[in-house]
Amino acid sequence: MDQERVLAAVLLADVAGSVPLYERIGDDAALQQISDCLDAIREIVARNGGDFIYSKGDDVLSLFESSEAALMAVCEISHQLPKEPLIARIGLHFGPVIRARGAVFGDVVNVTARLSSTANPGEVLISQSFFEALSAGSRSSLRLLDKMAFKGKQELFDVYTLRSDDGVLSTHIADRGTFVDRRSALPPQINLVIRYEDQMRSCANNELVTIGRSPECDIVIQRPWVSRHHASFNISNGKARLIERSSSGTFVSMASGHEVFVRREDILLFGSGVISPGRRSFLGDAQVLHYEIVSS
Repeated sequence: MDQERVLAAVLLADVAGSVPLYERIGDDAALQQISDCLDAIREIVARNGGDFIYSKGDDVLSLFESSEAALMAVCEISHQLPKEPLIARIGLHFGPVIRARGAVFGDVVNVTARLSSTANPGEVLISQSFFEALSAGSRSSLRLLDKMAFKGKQELFDVYTLRSDDGVLSTHIADRGTFVDRRSALPPQINLVIRYEDQMRSCANNELVTIGRSPECDIVIQRPWVSRHHASFNISNGKARLIERSSSGTFVSMASGHEVFVRREDILLFGSGVISPGRRSFLGDAQVLHYEIVSS
């Protein structure tokens, strides 16, 4: 199979709002509006030197040799396309991809898809590597949004977004048709304290505390049923969560005392409680961690 590895900026624009549009105006009329929207995105991509790869349903995947050109295309898409009823959710990432069989493959493509699916309608989410590939002048048009966890990824990602025209970061909330200024709703500042035997770790905003069998983890649990990189704790936007990535799963008990089982998924944590990797917490060989959320 012929393949080529290239370094590229990857843009994925996913058009949101198609389902209610089909219901409201019917299949033929809705398909025409969606096709017009996708064609407009492809024209903007081509005008800025991008290489259209394919469309899957309501999205457009494109490659750019230049991150600057990709950013220009995104700015045009954000400002020129109608704001309703169809709104684009856009992800931008930069790195090596494999071109083969008329498509592109690799981790960079997967992360771009996660950025796009995580974005709110009307929002652009941009990776750290894309940010670093820009000139200083172009970087000033972006703002750090947060660190984010993506399904299937152990590490947190710095994620950026476009500044609004007045330099204030806003997030479009499609179902209310309003903009929320993130400065007016700052998340509470909290710490997450985790204790296991004689080990204790504190997790603050945008930090990551890992647990597992590997000596590389922040909290090491030497049991065969515990994965090398079993799970991690994170605080983001004033919310504490357990990011579970193991093969054996984890039991979580919060204030109510009800124990839930999670495996390869994220769960929000509240108050205080118990985490037991791979075993029910009441079993004699269970390795129990206690957590507590405290105001900072």
